[in-house]
Amino acid sequence: MLDPVLPIALYLVFGYLFKVFVKDNSQALVDFVIYFSLPAMVFVKIYPLTLDLSILNLICMFNTIIIANLVLTYYVGKFFKFDKKTLATFIVVGTFGNTSFIGFSYIDAFYGQDYVVYALIYDLFGSFLLVVSVGTIIINWGSGQIVNMKAMRKKVLFFPPIIMFFVTIFLKLFPIPNFVMNTAEAIGATLVPLAMIAIGMKLELKSIFYKFKETTLLLSIKMFVMPVIVMIFFSIFYNLDDTWSKTTILEVAMPPMTTAVILAIQGGLDERLAINSLVLGVLISLLSVTGFYYYLS
Repeated sequence: MLDPVLPIALYLVFGYLFKVFVKDNSQALVDFVIYFSLPAMVFVKIYPLTLDLSILNLICMFNTIIIANLVLTYYVGKFFKFDKKTLATFIVVGTFGNTSFIGFSYIDAFYGQDYVVYALIYDLFGSFLLVVSVGTIIINWGSGQIVNMKAMRKKVLFFPPIIMFFVTIFLKLFPIPNFVMNTAEAIGATLVPLAMIAIGMKLELKSIFYKFKETTLLLSIKMFVMPVIVMIFFSIFYNLDDTWSKTTILEVAMPPMTTAVILAIQGGLDERLAINSLVLGVLISLLSVTGFYYYLS
């Protein structure tokens, strides 16, 4: 039953053990993934894809889901009267999912590489764009800082996968030699193992019960409540048997986003709450995401 997800668990273990017994090389791995693996994956998946109105509709839908998640976390946090810094952390970490590193890994494991393209679009034009725009605004609000619009635009315009997306759109006008596509496929194939090993190196198991109530509430909304809500709406308006529907629901069920946690820490929010949510979310996802997969099957 757990066969598809066991390699992901092993990658996490390998990364954690390497950090414990050797050293933490996660930053180097993350840099390689961002500058090579992800752009290669973008090229391989977008080049043969026919870009039409349906893709734009998907992007709008994905962004609507994320905004709905944000609104839900805001009102839940206000209901429990969280202080400003905790509330901002709760919103940012509880809204944006790890739809790239971990999301690609699960979609690849359960549905194969052909369906990673849906996760790719969800991540690039949903999670990433919103976390560096809306997410940054919330972080600055929670920490009392001024929003730096110039830095925000720079993050979007110079993010390597975004650059590769537009480069690939241009290259679609020309035939691509087989050796180029084969090279890109080989580099893109490193994304899942390297990303998960890097996440494993980032895992911290000490102080895991700090603000356990807030963490539990945050993960419950992010990884259970929102996917169930989306599943109910999809069962009414779409066909749950369609693989794109299943991949979307799994993307919604992903644990907190590493980038959102890093931005929250850099912005002066609740560091331990953010890190604990990331660690527990990754560990819980091994069972929760697998559970959603088998339920949808």
